Amino acid sequence: MSIVVFAPGAEDNPLAVWALATLSRHVGEGSAVGLRGGRSELGALRAAVVLVARDRRISTTIRFDHGHVTVHDGVLGVPDVTLSADHDRLMSLALMPLSRTLRLPLTRRWHSHLASLFGGEFKAYGLLAHPRLVLRFLRLMAPRAIERG
Repeated sequence: MSIVVFAPGAEDNPLAVWALATLSRHVGEGSAVGLRGGRSELGALRAAVVLVARDRRISTTIRFDHGHVTVHDGVLGVPDVTLSADHDRLMSLALMPLSRTLRLPLTRRWHSHLASLFGGEFKAYGLLAHPRLVLRFLRLMAPRAIERG
């Protein structure tokens, strides 16, 4: 049984398809390893995260329920965190490795995301109220840190 599934109707939403594929790939291959591992990271979450691609006018809700993830089309209920940006900026979240130290968003590539957050291009509603949720979500979406040789 898969731990990341579509809600009925979500398979027609390209943002939902991307979110499900990214989460499935990173959790399945062990890339989403936080301090305790990807599946443990999922087990600790009970929340809703909404992704909004403003330029394409699409959104998806990702509901975490102690190890099970359901990806819905559109906004469902009142989310704990909403990440809103252009489609390409949202896609780049899954391409940015986190630092090897505690898997935090401290690498140089994250500086552009922070600059856009403060510039208003990237909006993170609920960031101050739920910083641990945002960090866990980023850990689940981001690939494994690249080893430096």
